[in-house]
Amino acid sequence: MLKSMTGFGRAEGETMLGKVVVESRSVNHRYCDINIKLPKRLSPFESRIKEMARSQVSRGRIDIFLRLDNLGEEKVQLSVDLDLAKQYYRVLQELKEKLQLKEEITLNLLVGAKDLITAKEDSGDIEPYWQDLLPILSHSMKAMDEMKRLEGESLTKDLRQRLEHITEQLQNIKQQFPTRLKTTLARFQERLRSLLEGMEMDPLRFQQEVAFLAERTDITEEIVRAESHLAQFGILLEADEPVGRKMDFLLQEIHREVNTVSAKANDAEISQRAVEMKSELEKIREQVQNIE
Repeated sequence: MLKSMTGFGRAEGETMLGKVVVESRSVNHRYCDINIKLPKRLSPFESRIKEMARSQVSRGRIDIFLRLDNLGEEKVQLSVDLDLAKQYYRVLQELKEKLQLKEEITLNLLVGAKDLITAKEDSGDIEPYWQDLLPILSHSMKAMDEMKRLEGESLTKDLRQRLEHITEQLQNIKQQFPTRLKTTLARFQERLRSLLEGMEMDPLRFQQEVAFLAERTDITEEIVRAESHLAQFGILLEADEPVGRKMDFLLQEIHREVNTVSAKANDAEISQRAVEMKSELEKIREQVQNIE
């Protein structure tokens, strides 16, 4: 079954870090573009998450956001530089004596000193957290994939209906063409006879010209190729693998054959049917841009 490139999934769970929320979003893109946003503390996991996403997605822009819904990501260690504190105290004491100040040197005065108290993020081993995060990431991506599959089912129904309409128009052209060709050739023969009336005419040459016109206006090969491409497209609708690029290629080939049919047939009704087919092909092409 086809998959759309548009999807969204969300999952959350409790871990050693606290509550973790993961959101996975996918939109259409020509290639596979994966972007990860993590708390700084978990940045070493970015490459793993990318590989995890790449193993499940072949095309599309994928954005994965992971956040911690508490202060777990901000665990820090505070430290005091005692040597620096002593220096600050001695300098303040000296300043007090020289200026004959009465105020006492208090803790409040010292804590405002630069670099006296520093905060360092806890950079302990984060490897144990990966097993906690893995199922949450998996559930989020699975939910996104399910949404892509559901939209893919809707796209499949729409594409199948449009494909049937194109096939129907092509079959009508196929049935009408022999009669149209005979009429065209008969009209051409009459015109030639009218133009050559009273002149000596080589029967062989006359037949060659008629045969040349018949060959130039024959659209049998184009119809056969278009039918083959349409059949292949129908098979892709049932494929359980990424087929967006293949579909895009087939649409270009079908469009080329339909254009040639319209040009060679030189018939108003056939040209009108070709216009309807190209209109449906364009709508299909727009839909295919969102198929993985």
